[in-house]
Amino acid sequence: MKLFSPDLIKLNYYALDKKSCLTEMVEFLYEKEIVLIPEKFLNEILEREKLMSTGIGRKIAIPHARSLAVKELKIGVYLLDNELDFNSIDGEPVKIIFMIAVPEMMKDEYMKVLSSISNFFRNEENRKRLLTCSSPEEVYELLKGISDEI
Repeated sequence: MKLFSPDLIKLNYYALDKKSCLTEMVEFLYEKEIVLIPEKFLNEILEREKLMSTGIGRKIAIPHARSLAVKELKIGVYLLDNELDFNSIDGEPVKIIFMIAVPEMMKDEYMKVLSSISNFFRNEENRKRLLTCSSPEEVYELLKGISDEI
């Protein structure tokens, strides 16, 4: 399953705040025809954040939702220019955001994707390498191993 692609990766994005960043990411996935109804998907992402922040620590956030507003399972990746307060579990700001768009019926794949991303970043070296990438293609090359696990 090809979860990542260079055209779904943005580097050096400056985020004003959590909500505007999430809104921008949903719009980005809508422009790429992954999200069909951006307002619905954004509401589901924001509802998920109200339950518990998706800031998993180590400067990483993984906002996600299963939704009828999503056409296919894909992940948008933003590497931020700045550090963003995300209410992360470790209290640290976020620099890397993976937005996972999941079709409603893909529950099993969804859980595998979340687990694979978390496991990948337990390795500190992977996180450091990601933060030094200078092109979407370089990010893609690093992350495509995650897709291979699923």
